[in-house]
Amino acid sequence: MTIEQRVAAIAAMPSAERKAEWHRRMGTAAPPAFGAGLLARALAHDVQVKALGGGLTKAELRRLAQLNSKDDRVRDGAAAGPVKPGTWLSRTWHGEVHQVVVLEGSYEYRGVRYRSLSEIARLITGTQWSGPRFFGLHSPRLGKLAVRRDG
Repeated sequence: MTIEQRVAAIAAMPSAERKAEWHRRMGTAAPPAFGAGLLARALAHDVQVKALGGGLTKAELRRLAQLNSKDDRVRDGAAAGPVKPGTWLSRTWHGEVHQVVVLEGSYEYRGVRYRSLSEIARLITGTQWSGPRFFGLHSPRLGKLAVRRDG
């Protein structure tokens, strides 16, 4: 059976059969949050990864396990670390885009230098905010997020 035929077979399965297929392939019950469409796409992805030899490397799987750790010390230690100078941070607040440039030891917002992102977030919102959280560097649900670094 070709990859296309296997994916088509998954798409044609009733919901209960997809859940059974998930259990057969993954060894666990299908996630309750997965609707029929998402479950079909996840199964199709698994078919393609196994057929084409793709997937995550062992290092990437270790990194995900660290980020998913319930131990904040492990999770935070595994995160990307401080943002490099030259990085642009952007946040839309009440329909207005606010951009900050990370400098060595400070931040520039609208031509003025500030010591912390929290100062800038407070200036923008008028209330007390965690600057890194306001600009998306931290998430209360995900822990520290990795910052994309170009170059």
